Amino acid sequence: ETKLPHFVIGTVRDAPDTSELVQDFRKLGEEFDKLGYFHVSPWFYVRKVLTVLCIFACSLGLLFKSESFVAHMVSAVLLGLFWQQFAFVGHDCGHMSARTHARDHINVPKLGALVTFFNGISVAWWKATHNVHHAVPNTVDCDPDIAHLPVFALNKLMFGSLFNKYHGRVMPFDWPARNIFVPYQHFWYYPIMCVARFNLYIQSVLFLLASNDGHGGRTKLDMAAFLGFCSWLSLLVSCIPTWGERVAFVVLSHAVAGVLNVQITLSHFSRPIFDSPTKVNDANKYGGDFFSRNVISSLDVACPTYLDWFHGGLQFQTLHHLYPRLGREHLRKIEPLIASLCKKHSLPYTQKSFIDCNIEV
Repeated sequence: ETKLPHFVIGTVRDAPDTSELVQDFRKLGEEFDKLGYFHVSPWFYVRKVLTVLCIFACSLGLLFKSESFVAHMVSAVLLGLFWQQFAFVGHDCGHMSARTHARDHINVPKLGALVTFFNGISVAWWKATHNVHHAVPNTVDCDPDIAHLPVFALNKLMFGSLFNKYHGRVMPFDWPARNIFVPYQHFWYYPIMCVARFNLYIQSVLFLLASNDGHGGRTKLDMAAFLGFCSWLSLLVSCIPTWGERVAFVVLSHAVAGVLNVQITLSHFSRPIFDSPTKVNDANKYGGDFFSRNVISSLDVACPTYLDWFHGGLQFQTLHHLYPRLGREHLRKIEPLIASLCKKHSLPYTQKSFIDCNIEV
């Protein structure tokens, strides 16, 4: 109510009638609001934060209290798990879905700096890319989350050195893409996921050092948080006695944290890719209306309740894309309602086991 008016650029006249599908999803969102599903219990995040900090503490304990190589490798695994789980908390806060009350105000820059300090990934950069991803998911030349050349090409249109509207440059289908990566991307997938976190560091640095391009969040606090992460991680690794063990520690911790990259890409990589609109009034541009495009472009993971902690809400990717601010602890409750509404409107709501999702990708 206070921020949106600043972005008004005009008034739409003679707007088309709202479809029954859009009306139904909006009404369902209103019902969720009445039920309080856009807010969460404060104890939900107290437990989450305490849990991830305990994982971090166990990692530090094994590293500093033992001289065993095995203990240090277990410490690396726990550190990777800490990064994965803490990223889920940051994801919720970045979407404003961690509010415990309607009057809650989440200070995203300050909270984002805390996430950056522990995770090493700029939340300012993440919000700049992630907001676009939610608006135009799986759009071939707009969604930054599928723009991975020269490593991955998810659609044949990418073979033509496509101009990416988010990055503002051509994504070349060059020699490495043609000869090394894309023809064998199904073999490269997991090895690249193991080291993908290093790319996120690079993207964070490039974003923080770039001039202002309309995306907010480039603050001294965010930069200090990133430098703080680099400092504590470097100090941590320097305490390991040998270089061989240091390399093993860094590689293993980042490989474990790479599970998060698998979870993220599973949700969209195998789904339909949308072309840019070729006509001004093309009804199917970007995959149709907001709700249709997000259902079609998302894949949910079917898992038992006791594994919800592992997936961090990403197992309900379709639900999350439909209502990004809905609290994570309520996602499982609304799944039958979303599935029923999708069936009513012949939308392909898709849910598969974690293994089947990996096979499909």
